[in-house]
Amino acid sequence: MQRAVRLSAVTSTTGHVSAADLQLTGSYEPVGDVRYLSATADDEDTPAQETPEGHAVGLDDDGRVTHITTINAKWLLDRDGDLIATLRDGRRLRLRREDVQETLS
Repeated sequence: MQRAVRLSAVTSTTGHVSAADLQLTGSYEPVGDVRYLSATADDEDTPAQETPEGHAVGLDDDGRVTHITTINAKWLLDRDGDLIATLRDGRRLRLRREDVQETLS
């Protein structure tokens, strides 16, 4: 006899995140249109998770964001006005142009 497995509903939350909120500093590579943000305590050896949007987000052991690498950053900001990164746990990070403007120069 097989048991039916009932999965609970997964909720999704979108949080507005600014580089200042996360205490991240960044840089921008115009040739590849890649924006890098990282915390001072970021462990660069920690693997990042790829998001469905094609970005990479690193998390510490407590689930806090330690770095974000966004691909096509300026193009997406010009098109959408923000950058979205969906994490495996359902959290969605949203970075607006004004949050990352200084890293795009």
